[in-house]
Amino acid sequence: MAVILNGATGGIQLTSASGGTMSVNPPATATSYVSTLPAATGTLLNSASSLPAANLTGTVPTARLGSGTASSSTFLAGDQTYKTISSGGVSLLGAIATTSGTSVALTSVNLSLYNKVYFNFDQVSPATGSSILRISINGAATLDLGTAIANDRALFGELMLDLNSNVMNLSQSSPAGTPIATGNIADGANEKNFLYQVQTDLTSLTSVPLTFTWSTGYAFDNGRILVYGLK
Repeated sequence: MAVILNGATGGIQLTSASGGTMSVNPPATATSYVSTLPAATGTLLNSASSLPAANLTGTVPTARLGSGTASSSTFLAGDQTYKTISSGGVSLLGAIATTSGTSVALTSVNLSLYNKVYFNFDQVSPATGSSILRISINGAATLDLGTAIANDRALFGELMLDLNSNVMNLSQSSPAGTPIATGNIADGANEKNFLYQVQTDLTSLTSVPLTFTWSTGYAFDNGRILVYGLK
């Protein structure tokens, strides 16, 4: 059985025992609609109602979660914006060949992306005489690293630059002969550690040349310098 009410004179109005009313009004269009009430006991929701999470189904569109672009390379941050995922760990920034020339460099390094930078010295030596390896960061004054390396020896070691404290730590070994035979690297008499501090803030530099020279101006003739960045 159906009860047809004429909406021209208004909708349905329910009055409670306390005198409150609830009105159901028809749409103000010529189109017919059908609404079916659920076959269950419950309470109708409104814009102020809360919905238990257990009752949610389906997938919420990413655009409803926050602003920005959602993708496999972004994440939703606490400020409800999508931000780019920054990969961690150690990355090889480049390899500097030290087989020729009086000056070698890795150019355009973005130091602002890293907490630490590591320089790995692999059989680096001068072509003649004896000389101290020098580093210049972003064109600043050169800094002598460790002790002099003779041309019949090779520099092995690692220089760690902490960009938060500006402290540099050098571990140096210079065994005889180039290239070095396997198993002949350890040479206790030539293993040394040095500590330096850079007086310039490097954390905001985005396009930095890292340059190496010899204190005497000699040419390089062997090895390489591997540069790593730790985010």
